[in-house]
Amino acid sequence: MPKKISPDSTIATIWPHLMHQRDYVAGARHKAKQCFDNHGNAFVKIGVTGSGQKPCYRVFYKDANGSEEIFGSYWDMHDPLDNEHAINTNWSTNAMTYEEIHALMVEKHSPPAKKAI
Repeated sequence: MPKKISPDSTIATIWPHLMHQRDYVAGARHKAKQCFDNHGNAFVKIGVTGSGQKPCYRVFYKDANGSEEIFGSYWDMHDPLDNEHAINTNWSTNAMTYEEIHALMVEKHSPPAKKAI
């Protein structure tokens, strides 16, 4: 596992490295859903200063002009980050939409299809 993840990492690309995959993705999806419900769209970037086991994440939406507006920044356990930790340049260059995170959660946690006998 790399000592530091790539600057273009997303939740999907670090999935194999996450310590608590289901809890992490479910929490990020929940925060993104809140943003989506309030603003009609939601995106998530992750913090890229660590190994990808428990990254912080930032939820944002795009306003009518296409500018990114921060909805919230969170620790891996989904508590809000302090402002001094939230305002920095250590966020991934790529983001996932709420819909993509939801699809990832469904893909990774759906029971395998039963084979016909």
